[in-house]
Amino acid sequence: MSHSTPRPDGDARPTAGDPCDGADAVLDQCLGDVAVLARDLCGTEAAALWLIAGDALHLGAEVGPGRRGMPVVPLRGGMLRRPVLLAADVEAEPGLAAPLLAGAPAGLRLCAGARIDAADGDALGLLCVLDPRPRDLSERQVDGLMRLARQAGAQIEARRALRMQGEEQRWQERILESAVDHAIMAMDRNGRVTRWNEGARRILGWSEEEMRGRRIDAIFTPEDCAAGRPEVEMRQALEEGSAPDERWHLRRSGERFWALGEMMPLRAEDGTPTGFLKILRDRTEQRRSETALRDSERRFEALSELAPAIIWQGRPDGGLSAVNDRWPAYSGQSAEEAVPFGWTAAVHPHDLPALLALWQDARSDGTLYEAEARLRRHDGTYRWFLIRAEPQRDANGTVVGWLGSNNDIHDRRRAEEALHKAEDQLRLAVEATGIGIFDYDLVANDLVWDDRVRALFGLPPGAPVGYDTFLDGVHAEDRARVHEAVERAVDPAGPGLFDVEYRTVGLVDGIERWVAALGQAIVERGRSVRFVGTVRDVTARRRAEDELRATEERYRLASRATNDAIWDWDFASNHVLWNEALQAAYGYRPEQIEPTGDWWIGHIHPCDRDRIDASIHAVIDGRGEHWNDEYRFLRADGSYADILDRGYVIRDARGRAVRMIGAMFDISPRKRAEERQQLLTSELQHRVKNTLALVQAIASQTFRNATDLDSTREAFAARLISLGRAHDILTQASWTAAPVADVVAGALGVHRDAGSPRIRVGGPDVPLAAKSSLSLALVLHELATNAAKYGALSNEAGHVEVHWHVIDETPQPRFCLIWSEHDGPPVVPPKRKGFGSRLIERSFAAETGGSVRLTYEPSGVRCRLEAPLGLMQDQPDAL
Repeated sequence: MSHSTPRPDGDARPTAGDPCDGADAVLDQCLGDVAVLARDLCGTEAAALWLIAGDALHLGAEVGPGRRGMPVVPLRGGMLRRPVLLAADVEAEPGLAAPLLAGAPAGLRLCAGARIDAADGDALGLLCVLDPRPRDLSERQVDGLMRLARQAGAQIEARRALRMQGEEQRWQERILESAVDHAIMAMDRNGRVTRWNEGARRILGWSEEEMRGRRIDAIFTPEDCAAGRPEVEMRQALEEGSAPDERWHLRRSGERFWALGEMMPLRAEDGTPTGFLKILRDRTEQRRSETALRDSERRFEALSELAPAIIWQGRPDGGLSAVNDRWPAYSGQSAEEAVPFGWTAAVHPHDLPALLALWQDARSDGTLYEAEARLRRHDGTYRWFLIRAEPQRDANGTVVGWLGSNNDIHDRRRAEEALHKAEDQLRLAVEATGIGIFDYDLVANDLVWDDRVRALFGLPPGAPVGYDTFLDGVHAEDRARVHEAVERAVDPAGPGLFDVEYRTVGLVDGIERWVAALGQAIVERGRSVRFVGTVRDVTARRRAEDELRATEERYRLASRATNDAIWDWDFASNHVLWNEALQAAYGYRPEQIEPTGDWWIGHIHPCDRDRIDASIHAVIDGRGEHWNDEYRFLRADGSYADILDRGYVIRDARGRAVRMIGAMFDISPRKRAEERQQLLTSELQHRVKNTLALVQAIASQTFRNATDLDSTREAFAARLISLGRAHDILTQASWTAAPVADVVAGALGVHRDAGSPRIRVGGPDVPLAAKSSLSLALVLHELATNAAKYGALSNEAGHVEVHWHVIDETPQPRFCLIWSEHDGPPVVPPKRKGFGSRLIERSFAAETGGSVRLTYEPSGVRCRLEAPLGLMQDQPDAL
């Protein structure tokens, strides 16, 4: 067969006939198809197929530009020894490629071929791909090239076998020549084997001697035999002239194999059936390949449908031609609505112009297309997608379509936007706070500082640094401590943290600064590889802390030096801080103190609490700064202390009260003194009035109906003297209370004789109130005066006994004093009561609420004074 002329569509051009058996147009077309498939599979510019004829290779088919000048290549020793020929670059590896490329267009560099073998392994020819670009073929392409070579060999042998069917007379010769990859069997009308070729022996394993006379059922599977499959095929062959099938068969070893077969009737010259001819070809590998290919295609289709991405195909002009089910599920558009340009309706209007412009550029240049855009979801919301498409080209490199995918990157885009925002915020924060960053590559021993860290070490921007630079810049007193902290941080077995404050001394400017460094070591496979962190200037804070510590120390010493309870009230937390005076002055142990404003207010006297709460909040809630007030504060022992409290309000820039600092001053002694002074003043006024009234009463009684003015004046003076002595006794007791013995002694002092005591006194130590003391003194003065004039003290032998005691038998104790005279002149009871008697009865009974019993017994005058002890001792309205 002669060469055909080139065709513009790039299809294969058959160039020579079958060198073995003459013209065969079908075989030529098959070989041309194989060449096209080889070129497309390997993506090369050209492909060619040579067939062996005698001692030469004849060019059987070619595809690609140009014509061959030498279609026949003489065979040389070892030219087809290898099943695969690979020459990535023929200029570097000429070998077999040189004779094959003779007469080809200049510039071809790649030459790769697969030997075309018969089923018995004999070489039938060579299938080659050619390209001007030197490169390697992938394993998949090499494997595909070999498969195509096997297909070409199979096609050659199959065509030969088919031609032999019409040459019944030369059947045996054709079997012996080349049909070794086909099992060809002849049978009589009963299905018993009469002839068995070499291919049958190779494929099925039985020899002709073993199978002659046996039924053909031996090569069928048991289930096919049970179903009568051999008889069905023979019957079909007789009825239809042929019974093709493709099914499982059995080898002699019992192994099953997949075979493509056909059973045909053998007829005599008159057309009478004489037997059957069955031809089998082992298609096990092809079936496996086809099955694998189908499985692969099904997996691709399944993955296309299951993949989260939207998969689509496009036409060369950019229109959409197909889309997987993901697009309708996402957009709500049907596949029909999306093609060819309906998909643009789902693109965000702001993104569509740029998207189409990029798509136009990619189609014009035939390059990879990649863009990001927002696509509308079926619910009307938009999500970001990464849209990519790759051009699909034919053998000439022309774009014949596009394969694309849309991947949802909405969450990633949002995360990236959030990350960018966080990075911007971090950068601004770092710039605003003056924080420096360091990064120490421990493997390369490379230390990187930003300019903020350099500034903290007194270095200019961009100055070179290293770990020695770092240590040189640390204050000498802190250097060892900081170096140890770094070593602990980078120790893989340690915590990996670095949190240290230290001083730096500027390496250039010499300025001392305080810095706070915070770092983290990064450990990989048990080894610290990086050490990163931040550094910030804390000089101002450290100085402020030093000043604060000094201030607090002064405050502490000052608070110790005073008895005032100093308090600091934080309004935000309601926390109150007290100094030690709260314990020393008011008796509270630390565990008894709750550091809250509620505890403080709760210890104010209930009668004062609302007033103090209102007064202090009037200042806090207003605009004032100073507060002071007085109240009663509960001590730990249950008593109340009088307090003068003063506070100062601290406000923020907006005028809100945030704290209040004050001091509690115990004014209880001053309060007691003021109360005492007021009491003494009141008592003095009252006593003066009562004394004047008493003097007036004494004067009135003394001078009433007086006949002897001299004696009357003498009596009046004596009574005043007695009154004065009683006042002296009370003055010594601060006008609060006087012992009864002192009152008695003062009232009877002028009548007592030191040499011979004629007035005998005795009784328990009983304190008497001021008013009771004055009354008792006047009574005793009157009794003593009468005794001196008329009674036991008027002679030399008489004496007086004064005894007092407390009567406890009654529910309320009573005070009792008895005056008794002895050995005096005979007692003559008076006919009427004189002033003295009336003064005794009225003064004591009226002032003490008691009773006076005055009797004139023969042995002497006897007077019994008795009054409630409580009234004698506690008289708030005393003089």
